[in-house]
Amino acid sequence: MAAPFPPFEGRLGRLRAHEPADFAPLAALFSDPEVLEGITAPMPESAAEHQRWIERIRGSEHEIRLVIDRLEDRRTMGACGLHDIDPATRRAELGIWLGRPYWDAGYGTDAVRTLCRYGFRFLNLQRIGLDLVATNERARRAYEKVGFTPEGTRRRFEFVGGAHVDSLMMGLLVEEFIDDV
Repeated sequence: MAAPFPPFEGRLGRLRAHEPADFAPLAALFSDPEVLEGITAPMPESAAEHQRWIERIRGSEHEIRLVIDRLEDRRTMGACGLHDIDPATRRAELGIWLGRPYWDAGYGTDAVRTLCRYGFRFLNLQRIGLDLVATNERARRAYEKVGFTPEGTRRRFEFVGGAHVDSLMMGLLVEEFIDDV
């Protein structure tokens, strides 16, 4: 059996706290219209706006927001986190986005798996849920590789690319988690 990964490290990337030097590169990656469409963000965000948001939630017991770095060169690729963490019910919601240059290379799946591993092993969560635009097949495939299953559809819930689209709710229980260690 292989040695376990450090809590915030996967096979391809690592998750870490935001640093001041991250805000400009993250804002540049986040402002891509295709990235925004995948997470239904209404508009780009400046580095200063992103920094204010991170500083506001830093230290919250209900949110963990992390930067995703590529292991091979420590290049910042995107961000992820757990929010709406409820210690009483031991559940949380997952969110992630990656800059377009890092799509289709396994980085998203690796980051989701690393974040879920942390949530289940270190936060003692029993359930992690998420919502995604039903047309975002790339994200859905990444979530399914980690064990997430569809739990419901909210019809015409989001407005993306000039059209109303469904939102897919997915969930993962601790015993369904597909870890790669």
